[in-house]
Amino acid sequence: MATYQENKRGIVAFITACALFTVNDTLAKLTAAVYPTGEVLFVRGLFSAICLGVVVIYSHQLSWLRYTAHPYVILRALLDAAANVAFIMALSHMRIADLMAVNLASPLLLTMLLALFFKEPVGWRRWTAVLVGFAGVLLIVRPSPTSMNIWALVGLTAAMCSALRDTTIRNIEPHVPTLAISFVSVVAVTCVAPIQGLLLEEQWTMPGTRYVIYMAVAAVFLSAGSTYAVSAFRNVDITVVAPFRYTLLLWGGIAGYVVFGELSDLQSLLGALLIVGSGLYTLHRERVRHRELSAKSGLH
Repeated sequence: MATYQENKRGIVAFITACALFTVNDTLAKLTAAVYPTGEVLFVRGLFSAICLGVVVIYSHQLSWLRYTAHPYVILRALLDAAANVAFIMALSHMRIADLMAVNLASPLLLTMLLALFFKEPVGWRRWTAVLVGFAGVLLIVRPSPTSMNIWALVGLTAAMCSALRDTTIRNIEPHVPTLAISFVSVVAVTCVAPIQGLLLEEQWTMPGTRYVIYMAVAAVFLSAGSTYAVSAFRNVDITVVAPFRYTLLLWGGIAGYVVFGELSDLQSLLGALLIVGSGLYTLHRERVRHRELSAKSGLH
């Protein structure tokens, strides 16, 4: 059971991470409108690796390199790479706020994965919340022959990869440094980007100075955000910290309106509300379940 101070640290770290990620996403969207997504991921990844590498060298923490071969660290990195590829592809074609809403389905997907593969008990209330959340996703995806948003499905794929990624953190021992986890993920994304470029036959060109600056700044925010995000869920009550994921909708809505003049339509807003509401209820039920289990264990 985490202390009040540990949970407070996790909440502040997660809100900060969400804000940093939004700045990164905004700059990535600006660049992806001009250059292929694989190139955007590769250039940003190089800058991110440099950022984290400088931090490691400056802090004299080279000893943590032995943790980079940890199987679950590598698995998490590969899932993170897949999530990044799908997310950036969707980001270049969707409103930021809408994509954030779809991506916020990851806690619901996480609930399903825990129930199906980890045999974690999930009651009818949480299953109902999951179904309501996916109804919200459908409002954004709009699966009809005339209006289906294929890029929202790509965004949902990113959410699925994120959910799978988040399940791996429970298998990574607390002594594995957060910086090691973040660095391996950055390297994985950078290595996957050229493969994506080849598979999709992207035409890469030398980016202009302005867009190089965009990617350099995005890399700084992404590196900081990744480190804060990993740190936010270590040694805390996940059900206390996780609801603050939904600040992404606030940051995304502000960035989309200020930078791109984007406004979500009523159907997308309703879908976002269903996703947020069901996600918060799922987390609430998780907290109730933990309390019941703690009470039972105390009786024995």
